[in-house]
Amino acid sequence: MKSKILLSAIFAFISLISMAQQPDLVAMKSSVPKVSDEKSNNNSTNNRSSAKYTLECYGSESVLKNTYKEEHFLGDEMANKWSLFIQNYKHEYEQTVGLSNSSVEIIKPTVFNAVNKVNNYLKKALKKKDIDTAKAYACLEHVLNCANLICYEENTKDIETEIKNAKSPEEMVKVFDSIRIVYH
Repeated sequence: MKSKILLSAIFAFISLISMAQQPDLVAMKSSVPKVSDEKSNNNSTNNRSSAKYTLECYGSESVLKNTYKEEHFLGDEMANKWSLFIQNYKHEYEQTVGLSNSSVEIIKPTVFNAVNKVNNYLKKALKKKDIDTAKAYACLEHVLNCANLICYEENTKDIETEIKNAKSPEEMVKVFDSIRIVYH
């Protein structure tokens, strides 16, 4: 009897470990406001003195493992980043009980909605020719890099509050511009 309980406990532990999620972007750390020093600015994405937040990244983006890749108006490389963003923030769960076949969970909906608003804003600005493609690409690339790091970050209440208080997509972009990413 004891051996059956022990075996079932070991089996449950092994199955729990095998189902654990592993993030595609590894070891994000510290969204707490930091004073930026000049030495760490050498390997960051933006060298702005107005950086209020610092996100650290150990690793790089992995190749997407899904077969469906959404097309993006800024090209294939941006489509990869966009698909990674969607994969990080939207989790779909199958349900066997009830009227619905599945449910969708959005991780950190404030950030998710802000990135979607910025994406739509840049798409409209490109159609109106208010911004050139290179600037739109650089802006959305930084926003997606920040969002993909924020997804796995624990202490992001300050950033999310600033994003929530932003009234327009331009203000949301300014919030993302206040984030400095340091790659290690």
